[in-house]
Amino acid sequence: METMANKIVNYLDDDRKIWNEMDRMRMLLGVQILIHNFIMIGAILIAAQIAGMFLESAILLTANGMLKMTVGGVHFKKSSACVLGTGIFVTAGVLLSQRLTMELEHMIFVYIVCLGIIMTIGPQGTENNPFSKESRRKMKKKAVIIVLGYMVITFVIKDSSIPYLMLIAAVFEAFSLLPLYVKNRSENSDTFYA
Repeated sequence: METMANKIVNYLDDDRKIWNEMDRMRMLLGVQILIHNFIMIGAILIAAQIAGMFLESAILLTANGMLKMTVGGVHFKKSSACVLGTGIFVTAGVLLSQRLTMELEHMIFVYIVCLGIIMTIGPQGTENNPFSKESRRKMKKKAVIIVLGYMVITFVIKDSSIPYLMLIAAVFEAFSLLPLYVKNRSENSDTFYA
């Protein structure tokens, strides 16, 4: 992945006049992340298509990804672990959504618990992506809006697995904050990780 990212960045700035060294490093990291995400999402969705759960997997990946970008939570350090862990989460989440039967008021209660967790301790994250208190506030607002959007979707679409997929994404992301909250609490309080 790194070799491919180097080739792309070198192609974009072959005479090294467009970017300084810091900008090149940022571009290299950005291209590496794009390649990783493209490969990870592609592999998971291809496997989901083979398993006959493409649409549900795409919805769960999207719902989870939207929250992951705003609340952070547990991240894997290796790409292979990320693909495997996310693949297991998506497969288990889709299978669980097909078997869940909850009353609407119970689902709303679970959403309220998730909102409480996100509003109290979110966002959290990893050492590789620290952010300031100011950006933390913005991300928290976005996360609350996303979860409230999932609740609205739950009210509108009642007779399918889609509300359960949204609920599973919200629960997973809310509870993935807890280990990092404990870790970050003991570290520098001026820097948060997402």
